[in-house]
Amino acid sequence: MEGTDRAAEGTRDVSRRDLLRVAAPVVAFIALEAIGGATVANAATPKATQRSSGVIFPDPTLCIGCLTCEVICSTVHREQGLADVPRIRIFNDPTTHVDPVIETNPEFKDRGTFHQEPCLQCPTAECLYVCPVHALQIDPKTGARFIKEDTCVTCGRCANACPFPVMDESQATDQTVFSQHSRITYDPAKDTYAKCDLCYWREGGPACVERCPVNIRIKQGILKTDKMCLSEKPSDVATWGRLRQIQTFGDSPAKGKP
Repeated sequence: MEGTDRAAEGTRDVSRRDLLRVAAPVVAFIALEAIGGATVANAATPKATQRSSGVIFPDPTLCIGCLTCEVICSTVHREQGLADVPRIRIFNDPTTHVDPVIETNPEFKDRGTFHQEPCLQCPTAECLYVCPVHALQIDPKTGARFIKEDTCVTCGRCANACPFPVMDESQATDQTVFSQHSRITYDPAKDTYAKCDLCYWREGGPACVERCPVNIRIKQGILKTDKMCLSEKPSDVATWGRLRQIQTFGDSPAKGKP
């Protein structure tokens, strides 16, 4: 009987989790950027939301698909005891027009046509106010939206609420399948969801920006360009507008948002 009761309880736990995932709402943007921030509804009480100080800004024309960003992302989070699923994904994208600085470089020649897809640290972050247990939080120093993994109940509401889908995982450069559909990823090993948190605890900032080999060669003067493959830019209205243009595709709910 004890084994039967334990099995029944496990079934109820799975059923509750599945029910939460099915019940996850489709959430729309609340555009209040004019006041320099956003207001979101959490339960019945709206509250001001701090804007992130920065955001990962990818330039697909400079990406060589080396996956250094994915690897270092996993590494630094694993070292912190966090889920080590990469919080930035690289996809094969034959529509990308490769920058001549990559095409003409002997080291990187014939490499290109990729698309980097990180979390965009939305100023009106839907993931924050759909979480039923407040596992989605904001770092007070950087404004980075992050998931408190020991609080996350893996209901999946944040992933479903994210208005920015990723490309089909069949196009993932590393060929790893996480069943990922948005910029928030489920990690079955840790049984938690994870997203870009700008490596808010690192003095050097986001590890992907710091370790990108294209960025390093640009800083060394080997590649002559005033752009970066990955950069952390201020999360202001202008940057947000540009990001939305290059990171909105398919049937993204973010299309046409102000």
